Amino acid sequence: MIAQARDLWRRHPVLVTGFLLAIGLTVFFAVRMVLFTIHWSDPARQNQAIEGWMPLRYVARSWDVPPEILGAAVERAPEAGSRITVAEIAAASGRSVDDVAADLRAAIDAQRAEVRDE
Repeated sequence: MIAQARDLWRRHPVLVTGFLLAIGLTVFFAVRMVLFTIHWSDPARQNQAIEGWMPLRYVARSWDVPPEILGAAVERAPEAGSRITVAEIAAASGRSVDDVAADLRAAIDAQRAEVRDE
């Protein structure tokens, strides 16, 4: 078996390297998927109270709503890779964190009512 692997490596080093890289990436993303699934399936992570430290995308995942809905509620388009928090949004708009959280909760409730009606 080892002799065959060495022979394959000698004859096709690029092919073997590409294959090993593909296996590595597959394992990486499979482990990542399992960890995310475990993390977001935890009931303690669902429907968390909205706090100042939370980025909009975290709130969206916790409450299972599209981030665009929350961005529209606070007049802030969610940008790719943006980690702007509820507290930063409140400071930028001159409002309290509780006011911004109330707007987000209202948008979440409206989205859920719309989904329920469909």
